[in-house]
Amino acid sequence: LEMNMEKVEVKRPDWTALLESVLTEPGRLGDYYRAFHNYSLGNQAIAVEQLCARGIDISPIASFNAWKEKGRSVMKGQKAIALWMPIVLKGKSKGGEGEVGQGSEVIIDGLPSRRIFVMRNNWFAFSQTQPDPHGDAPSETPPVLPEISWNKDQALANLGITEEPFAHVDGNCQGFARPTLKQIAVSPLAAFPFKSRFHELAHCLLHGTEDVEMVCGIDLAKDLKEAEAESTAFLCCAALGLPGLAESRGYVQSWLSSTVSREQFKKSAGRVFSAADKILKAGLIEIAPQDADTEKATAEA
Repeated sequence: LEMNMEKVEVKRPDWTALLESVLTEPGRLGDYYRAFHNYSLGNQAIAVEQLCARGIDISPIASFNAWKEKGRSVMKGQKAIALWMPIVLKGKSKGGEGEVGQGSEVIIDGLPSRRIFVMRNNWFAFSQTQPDPHGDAPSETPPVLPEISWNKDQALANLGITEEPFAHVDGNCQGFARPTLKQIAVSPLAAFPFKSRFHELAHCLLHGTEDVEMVCGIDLAKDLKEAEAESTAFLCCAALGLPGLAESRGYVQSWLSSTVSREQFKKSAGRVFSAADKILKAGLIEIAPQDADTEKATAEA
């Protein structure tokens, strides 16, 4: 057990580098989105990077105990991958006892409760496991992955954003957003309507009057706002396998090519992954796979 849980040190995520890896190989994120969709988009990118770096087959991931519950055990010598996870720290008053959430062993004296994020090595891919002879109903094959789709109306409702009719005389305008009003509009002539919609949704999430990850988006420079919105749209389209990636990639890579731009974007990259994750989860529809008998019965009915 101790060998199975041996850990590999993983540093704090470099969100800019992760975004650039997706820009270079967008298909990687799209190919594995179904396997990792229960995790945040940032953690999906982190997981894929680690598995690919170690030459481990990409497959669904779970914790050591979760695999045990599924009738599988981690193979001897396998090392856990790390994900970015929240830890709730509950401070203690003088002479009092402290509490810590999420099973952490950290205790902070005299500080108020707060949430921090850390890298924890707790997860293994299916390909790192084997049937547990002592478990119940061990499985030899990976779990069947669900079909994934994204619903615009569901996403708008969950995000509290409304889509208004497009009223703009500029035929080259693909869409626009009013972040403070939580309103967007997409041109009926937009070349890539989904990409344009994701772009405008990102403006509403990132560039209103509310602080997002300690940044007030309304105060950002216009070109940085556009870079954040287009990067968010790129991640959403890459995850769902939608068109428009080449056009989006060119804009983002061009913006990041400047040393000044890259420095400005350091805080933005994490915000971008967070916004893309919110948009995807807001409209996500998971269609559980049906077995052949069920499909046949449904067709006959």
